Amino acid sequence: MTIYAWTIKVPGRQDVKHVTELSELCDFLRVMALPGGAPPEFVTLDAEVSDHGTYIHNKGSKDEWSLTWTKVDGETEIID
Repeated sequence: MTIYAWTIKVPGRQDVKHVTELSELCDFLRVMALPGGAPPEFVTLDAEVSDHGTYIHNKGSKDEWSLTWTKVDGETEIID
């Protein structure tokens, strides 16, 4: 199981930070009603995700939001 620590930032909203599997991150992106509506390609194309990165949607526009993620050791167990 691969786990990612991630943060979604949207101007005017509180940051959303979690440590989850990729599928849970994708679920968050789909239901958050983000400005501009377009999720990163890896959410819609089931492409391989790099170990870490930042995606910025419409940088500098009124629809800007960002996602930053970092892969965590695949053996890590999540405790709620």
